[in-house]
Amino acid sequence: MRGALLLAAALALAGCAPGGAEEAPGRVAVDRAARAVSFPATVHQDAFHRRVLGMPGYHLVVWRDGSAAPAALFRAAVTDIQVLDALESLGAKPGNALGMESWDERENPHSRAPEQVIAGPPVEVLVRVPGRRKPLRLADILEDPGHRGFAMHFGGHRANIPEWHSGCVVCLYSCPGSKVGNAAYTVRDWVEGTTRFRVRRGVLPPDGTAVHIVLRLLER
Repeated sequence: MRGALLLAAALALAGCAPGGAEEAPGRVAVDRAARAVSFPATVHQDAFHRRVLGMPGYHLVVWRDGSAAPAALFRAAVTDIQVLDALESLGAKPGNALGMESWDERENPHSRAPEQVIAGPPVEVLVRVPGRRKPLRLADILEDPGHRGFAMHFGGHRANIPEWHSGCVVCLYSCPGSKVGNAAYTVRDWVEGTTRFRVRRGVLPPDGTAVHIVLRLLER
C-alpha cells in the first residue's frame, strides 16, 4: 500500500482508525477473489523483543485487548475470533490439531504433545507498511537463527480460546492458542531454544505505526 493516504483509506475500510484498546474492534476485510483477509494493526518491536510474559519472539499478531498483546510484534484492531470467522467464510477448514496439552506439558520430556505440529490449510502472512510498494513477507521481517523458516497454517483452535483469552491471531510456533501458526517449529522447539525470532533492523517503521496484516490462503 502506497503512502499515508492509502493507508488511512484502508483503515477506514476496515472500520477502525489507529488508536488505543478502548476503541471497539474494527472490521476484517475479506477479498474472496484473492482468498485473503486483511485488518489494521500497529507495530511493537520493543515488546516483541523484551521478556514480556517470559516469551520474547513468540507472538506475531495478537488482538490488542488479548492477554498476550503486551508481547506481540503487531497488535491487531480486530479480535482473533473475527479473523477465524473471516478465514472460515472463505471455505477454509482449520486443522484444529493442537490441544492444550501441547503447551501444558512443555516441560515434561516424556510427553510427545509438545512435539505436535500445527495442521490446516497453508497461509501466507504479509504486512503492508506505509511507504513500501510491496508487502513484506515474514522472511523479510524476521531473523530465524534456526533456519527452518516459516510454514504457516490455519490451525483455528476455536475450542482453546476460553483457556487463555490470549487474542492470538498468528504465533511463530505450533501453538494451541494460535489461529495461524508455524509448522516449522513446535512448542518443544520453543522450550529448547531451537530458534529465537528477532526483527531485522531497519525493516519495520517505528513502534506505534499503523500497518495492515494480510492472511492469504494458498490452497483452493
